[in-house]
Amino acid sequence: MVWTTKNEKEKKHNIKKKIIVMRKFSFITLLIILSGFTVKAQYITPGNNQTFTLDDLVDLSGGTVSFENGSYIINNALTISATDTLKISEATVLKIAAGLRPEFYGSFISNPESGEVVITAVDTITPGQGFDGLRFEDSQANYFANTRITHGGGISLIETEATFEYCTFVHNSSASTSNVINYSNCDPIIRYCRFVENERSAIGSGANTEGSPQIYFNEFIHNTTDNSNRPQINLGPGAADSIYIVGNYVEGFHDNVGGISINSLVGVGNTKAVVSGNIIVNNRYGYAQIGSNISSRITDNIILDNDIQNDPMLGGSGLNFYGANTTNKAVVRRNLISGNLWGITTQQVFDLDLGTSMDPGGNVFYENGNGGATYAFYNNIAEDVNAIGNYWGTNDVAVAETYIFHQPDDGTLGLVTYEPIKTLEPEFLSFALLASNNPQLENDISGTIDYDNFTVTLEVPAGISLTNLIPTYTVELGIIGNPASEVAQDFNENVVYALNTPHGSEAEWTVIANQQSATYDLTFMVEDEDGVAISGAEIILEGVGTQSTNDSGIAIFESLEPGIYVYEVLVEAYEPVNGSVELIDENHTELIVMDIFVDLNETNQKAIQIYPNPVQDVLQIKGLSAERNTIKILDMQGKVVFETSQINSNSISVNHLISGKYLLIVESNNTIQKLKFIKK
Repeated sequence: MVWTTKNEKEKKHNIKKKIIVMRKFSFITLLIILSGFTVKAQYITPGNNQTFTLDDLVDLSGGTVSFENGSYIINNALTISATDTLKISEATVLKIAAGLRPEFYGSFISNPESGEVVITAVDTITPGQGFDGLRFEDSQANYFANTRITHGGGISLIETEATFEYCTFVHNSSASTSNVINYSNCDPIIRYCRFVENERSAIGSGANTEGSPQIYFNEFIHNTTDNSNRPQINLGPGAADSIYIVGNYVEGFHDNVGGISINSLVGVGNTKAVVSGNIIVNNRYGYAQIGSNISSRITDNIILDNDIQNDPMLGGSGLNFYGANTTNKAVVRRNLISGNLWGITTQQVFDLDLGTSMDPGGNVFYENGNGGATYAFYNNIAEDVNAIGNYWGTNDVAVAETYIFHQPDDGTLGLVTYEPIKTLEPEFLSFALLASNNPQLENDISGTIDYDNFTVTLEVPAGISLTNLIPTYTVELGIIGNPASEVAQDFNENVVYALNTPHGSEAEWTVIANQQSATYDLTFMVEDEDGVAISGAEIILEGVGTQSTNDSGIAIFESLEPGIYVYEVLVEAYEPVNGSVELIDENHTELIVMDIFVDLNETNQKAIQIYPNPVQDVLQIKGLSAERNTIKILDMQGKVVFETSQINSNSISVNHLISGKYLLIVESNNTIQKLKFIKK
């Protein structure tokens, strides 16, 4: 169009102005719309010390959190502010949209009273649609229990207090972190958890941050699925506390992935570590300690078959120590190291203690090697190493020397002092039936080991079935037993166990279970004719022994086999009692009633008489014929309560006696006379 007049040009200008105004209005409207959209796209809790449930967030967040088809969904950015808490206390499914990463400056508690909390992605099928993980910064009192986290991008802990117990982490990516749990300047506690087939390491930290995680009794199965050069547990420098890696099971699958590594490469921190009681199997290497300023104690681990890459130039060590200087040190005790390309390797500079004369190593090495050679220990450093008291796969010192590569093989290397070596014999250390494994037993039964005849004898109480008993035995580390310990056996017949050492010594042991005869208790109750218990009565049980009755007049002979037992009961001033009793199939109580001993003189006009009887204060005695008499008064328990060897009158004060029956015994002219009286 061509404009030819002034008016037409003004019209053209006015139209342009209207277009510009309309564009500005449209742009402002769009900004307003976008601004409103941005507000709706996130929710931040107020930060005023409140505790929120997911239902609370559904009500408050304006769609950031929703509840659909039985699951909670985080649709947009969510932040839990400092001092606030998000708490999940019931079994729940929480889904998080792709690309989202909820942030916590307050606390998160996921601890269902029963069942499991599942935190997962909205879309778990389409690749790349997982959520980006969870981020915690300066966040305290976080607790995860019985929680499953899948298809996320990892958990980032920055100066954060967190505990994980009985949780499962599976199929998580490295969208936001290089580790499923990535910590920085904090000490997370991780116990009884499972990490399975995650894209990168299960637990780890950066090279320039400090932290001392407590990693107890977890399972790590086939992690680092991208097969990158990262171990399943990949820790950086420690903080003030010690790192604990204890009681874990670490099983590899991907041939570029190691088991456990602690490294300090940039001079940060002063790391202390305890690595104990772990099983590390089928990785590229078992355990690696790299860098400087690390002090570790590595004990009681089983490190098996860490050779899956099968390239001895790139890995395959059961234990590898790579030091920048002698501030990298380790004490290694009582580990079983077998089936690796190298048992232990050292590189660069390192301070290694494998055993001293005062504290022998107790490590067991066998079947480690590559290229047709056995390498229990390859000391590829200039420092000498004490390695006293270890088993090297043989009981022969000369053969052990061939399994250790050190100064005699290369003069530039340090000398390994390894004698005396630890030897192994196919012997039991202990063999027992534990009540904890055998509920029918009241007490543990320890077997008697005969090392000369290769037998173990168990004395099993009567009445215990021998058909399904579970034995527990111990052997030296490295010895294999068949059948294994804690496998139920039928001990109605002798059971044969084969024990084998790694160097081929074998012994067969016969385990004999003797069924003890049934036994019963025989109880004697002794009393006088008035039913008063008599203490101190002597009971002689023929072929068994003698006991005295207690204050209740009772004596018990325990654990007697069935049969007939002859007895005699003796009490001073009472007639002896003789008899027999038969034990058949139960405990038995025998009642013994004692009669006062009566002298012949009592039946033929006593030469001595007493009166009054009963008596209150003074007992008169008539008929004493000798100037010197021995007079005793006994109570009904046979206890002497009064005695004199001479009497100057015919009376005795009995004021000090308590009321009851008593026996007066008078000895004179080689005669003994006994009379009963009652003290009122």
